[in-house]
Amino acid sequence: MSASVDDVVRARQGWTSPPQLLALAAFYRDAQARPAGMSDAVFLDTVSRAHWPTNCWSYAQASLAIIAHGCVLRPQLTRELIALPVAAMMAGGLDTAAAIIEYGTACAAIAQPYVAFTPEGRRWMARQWPALHALVDEVVAAQWQALMQDDS
Repeated sequence: MSASVDDVVRARQGWTSPPQLLALAAFYRDAQARPAGMSDAVFLDTVSRAHWPTNCWSYAQASLAIIAHGCVLRPQLTRELIALPVAAMMAGGLDTAAAIIEYGTACAAIAQPYVAFTPEGRRWMARQWPALHALVDEVVAAQWQALMQDDS
C-alpha cells in the first residue's frame, strides 16, 4: 500500500526551508483536501515552481557582486536591489537576516569570487552590508509573505 500525500506531507514536517518546500507542503495539503479544486495545469505549474536552480549559491554570489555596485550608485534602491540575492539565498535555505548577512560578508571576502566585485562594491559590502540587518529582515519577511500569498 502506497503512502497518501498527507502521509508524505506529515513525514516532511522537518521541512523548514527553503520557502518553496513550505509552500509546496501547504499546496499538497490543499490538493488532497480538494482534489477537484484545481486543474492539472495549475498543479503542474505549482510543483514546477517549487524547484530552484541547483547552483543558487553561484547565483547569490554573482548577484551580490552585481548589486553592490548598484547600491553604491543608487542607495535609494538598496531594498529592491538586495531582494535579488536575498531570494537566491533563501532558495538555498538561509532564512534569517543574520545568516544572509554572514553569507554575503563571506562572499565579499573571497579572493577569487564567482563574479568579481568592483572595488566600490567590495567596500560597500564591507561597510554597508553588515549594517543592513533590519532591511534584510524586511526583505525576507516580504518574500515569505509573497510565497504565502502564492499558497492561497
